[in-house]
Amino acid sequence: MLGIVLAAHGNLSEGFKSAAQVIFGVTDNMECVNLNLGDDVEALGAKINTAVDKVDQGDGVIVMTDLLNASPYNQSLLITNQMEETRKDNVYVLSGLNMPMVLETINHQIIGTPFHDIPDLVSYQGKEGVNVWHHSPMDLAEEDMDF
Repeated sequence: MLGIVLAAHGNLSEGFKSAAQVIFGVTDNMECVNLNLGDDVEALGAKINTAVDKVDQGDGVIVMTDLLNASPYNQSLLITNQMEETRKDNVYVLSGLNMPMVLETINHQIIGTPFHDIPDLVSYQGKEGVNVWHHSPMDLAEEDMDF
């Protein structure tokens, strides 16, 4: 089964997992790693490594982090780069964590999507899940046309 690790600042990863449980009911083979105020960054790397080890059942691990180039992301890259070559190939690190990404990853875990297809599908869904809406009053030309 695909392993999922959510690594983020504060308790954000726990919030994503909790929300996913509301939607899916259960979240199998998922671990959360938090970086809280005052935490040692190197200890964060050890926690991420432990989480990856815990969820790695041989079918690949997706590590999702909240911010590109921030501590959870950087530590995820460091621990992945320290793995044996064969194991490195079965770990992807994604940044920009959002709820659509979490749900998409769980969905692919459930349906058994081939591992190396999942990161692009998750990244796409994460980007598509961002939208902007703003109420704008109709301009006079549009208003006149709607008799």
